[in-house]
Amino acid sequence: MERMDTVQPKFLLINEDDQVLGACLDAEGFFVEPAESEQPVTIEILGCLPAQRLRAYLEGSERCCRRNPVGLEGLRMLDAAGEPLADFWVSRIVDWRPSRLDPERVDIVALWGFDSPPAGARHVWERWRTARPDRPNQWAAYGPQDRREWLTIVGRSSFWRAGRVDHPPGSVYHLDGTHVTDEAAFYLAMGEAINGPGGYFGWNLDALDDCLGGRFGARAPFTLIWNESHIARRSLTRTLEQVNDDAQPCFDIIQTILAERDVGVVLM
Repeated sequence: MERMDTVQPKFLLINEDDQVLGACLDAEGFFVEPAESEQPVTIEILGCLPAQRLRAYLEGSERCCRRNPVGLEGLRMLDAAGEPLADFWVSRIVDWRPSRLDPERVDIVALWGFDSPPAGARHVWERWRTARPDRPNQWAAYGPQDRREWLTIVGRSSFWRAGRVDHPPGSVYHLDGTHVTDEAAFYLAMGEAINGPGGYFGWNLDALDDCLGGRFGARAPFTLIWNESHIARRSLTRTLEQVNDDAQPCFDIIQTILAERDVGVVLM
């Protein structure tokens, strides 16, 4: 049997200074059903090997805990390689006990945050946690709701790549529009065109505009060759009000934003 101290943790407990308070093997209640009441949601963090500061807090008196808070900030999800995937807010510890997984570890009950992933998206998160995308369009087999969750993961995981070096101005990128049948699919395809499999380049129109300002992999001016663009033209028809009060399809607005940012779009 594999020793618990050699098992790759799935989560890290972190404080407000981004210091690790404990490495944890698993969590129950991480994926949450839509709330039906205002009752607080708890998560049970399993098999946590606490750092000295956290252990002192857990084993201290109530008065000691009030005077020396650990500053719990969040739960960091790791992928199978031990790299950060996403952070989630955790407010405070409400209980703890020796772990049922390993007596040298502890199980911690904490109040769970507002940004927990939905229960129906577990398979998408586990797909990413087990193996990050290594080729384009691995999201294409999913339906619209799961594509949106995939885009959420792309956006949250991109935090660890923020401020990356841009490709030089004048570069040419190829967007594979074969599967761009909804708005999430456009942003997924755009992110992969710029930054490769699992790449991020915006998750809505405002974020796209921000990315075009640089530090997200590409710097204008550049050329975007949009292959199979007729699929998006047919699919991205949701109309949005613009500053001139003219309602335009999303497909047209995307092209306007790109043009205003000095991106040459070639529709194929």
